[in-house]
Amino acid sequence: MGLTTKLGLYAVGLVVVFAAAFGAGSVVGPVLPEGEGVHDRTTEHAPEGGPDHGDEERHE
Repeated sequence: MGLTTKLGLYAVGLVVVFAAAFGAGSVVGPVLPEGEGVHDRTTEHAPEGGPDHGDEERHE
């Protein structure tokens, strides 16, 4: 078996393994924590008494 054939088979093997891992991850999906006290990281809140990020005025 030549070097090119070995490298080709190795590359095909990697593609198969990563495709299987991606497929398994898509089927299982992320495991989200349940219960109280878990905060959504995508929601930003301004500190009390402070301006929101979008309401800041620029002073020059």
